[in-house]
Amino acid sequence: MNRLKNNENCKLLLKILVIFAISRLIMLIMVPVYNGIMGTHRSFLFLMNEWDAKKYAYIINHGYTHPTDIDPQANWAFFPLYVIVCAALKAVTGGLINTYVIGMTVSNICIIIAAFFAVKGLKKQTSVKEEHAMIMPVLLFMAPYTFYCSSVYTEAMFIMFIVLFFYFLFEKKYMAAGIMAACSSGTRIVGCILVFALVVQLYIDMEGAKISFGRVKTFVMNMLKAPGKILSVLVCPLGAFAYMAFLNFFCGDAWAYKNVQIAWRDDEYFPIIGVLWKACTGQIEPRYTYMGWFCIAILILYGYMFYRKYYSMAVFGFISLLVPLTSHVMSTCRFTAGTYVAFVGVYDILTRCNKAVRYIIMAVLIAIEIYLLFLWYNSDCWLM
Repeated sequence: MNRLKNNENCKLLLKILVIFAISRLIMLIMVPVYNGIMGTHRSFLFLMNEWDAKKYAYIINHGYTHPTDIDPQANWAFFPLYVIVCAALKAVTGGLINTYVIGMTVSNICIIIAAFFAVKGLKKQTSVKEEHAMIMPVLLFMAPYTFYCSSVYTEAMFIMFIVLFFYFLFEKKYMAAGIMAACSSGTRIVGCILVFALVVQLYIDMEGAKISFGRVKTFVMNMLKAPGKILSVLVCPLGAFAYMAFLNFFCGDAWAYKNVQIAWRDDEYFPIIGVLWKACTGQIEPRYTYMGWFCIAILILYGYMFYRKYYSMAVFGFISLLVPLTSHVMSTCRFTAGTYVAFVGVYDILTRCNKAVRYIIMAVLIAIEIYLLFLWYNSDCWLM
C-alpha cells in the first residue's frame, strides 16, 4: 500500500480521477436542472446521447446498414474501431448492459487514459511546473465541447489515440506512434493526417527545425536507409484502408464512407476560402457564422502553436481543420475538440498567464461548457 502511495503514476491517476469525478458530477447535476427548467423528465442516458450517438448504438447492436436498405443516411460514414470495442464489451457482458451505458463507459475510460498520458507527455515535452500539471485534465474533462467525450461518440477514443501517438512520437518510438495513428484512422478518417505530423517530427529529430533543400535531400536519403521509420509512416493510414477494404467487400464501394455524406450536407462552396467567406459574412445560418469565426480563431491558435514550436501538433491541427472546411463549417467545433491539439495550444497560453488570470480563464471555459451541455441536453442545432 505504501508503494502505491509513493508511486508517481498512482498519484497522478488519483488526481485525474478526482477532476474527472467532479466533471461528471456537474453533468449529473445538470440533468435535474435541465428537467426543471424545461418541464421534462428525461434520463441522463437519454440526454447525453443525441444524433450520432443513436447511429453508433444501432451499429453496435445491428452492424452496418445493408446496401439494399432504403435509408439515405446509411451509417457507412461512421468508422468501425469504436464500434468494435463497444460491441466486444457488450458481448463479454452477455448483452445484459444497455448499449448506451457500454458506449459511455468506453468513452469515459478512453478520455481518462488520454488525460493521464497527456500530462505525462507534456511533462517531458515542456518541463511543466507541478502547479500546471492538472490544467490539461481540466481542459479534457471540462473545456467547451468536451461533453462529447462522455457520450456514445468517437471523440474520446480518437483523442486517446492522438495523445498516445504524440506521447510515443516525442519518445522517438516511431513504430508505436504509427500504430496509434493506424488505430486513430480506424476511428475517424482524419486520423490518417497524423502521418504528416509523424513525417514532420521525423524531419525535426533527424535534421533539426530549419528547412533547406540540402536538409530535405539528406532527410529523404536517410529515411530510405531506415526501413523501420518508413514502415512506421506506412502503417499510419492502415485503419482507414482496412475499413475501405471492408466497404468494398460489403457494398462494392471503398469510398462509401465519403459518398454517403451527401445525405447530411449537399451545399457546394469553394473549398476553405469560399466556405469561411460564406460562413463569416453571415450568408448562411447564424450558427454557421459562429462556427466560421470559431474556425478562424482556431487557425490563429494553431499559428501560435507553430510560433511556440509545437510543429508536428500544429501541422496536424491545421490540416485536420482544413479537411472539413473543404465542404462546410458544420460540426467543426466538435471536430476541433476531438483532435486534442487545440487543447495543447490553450494549455500553453494558460501556463504563461499569472495565477489569477489563469483561474479566471479556466472558470469561463467551464461556464461555457456547462452552457453548451444544457444546449446538448436540449438537442440544440447550434451543436450540429
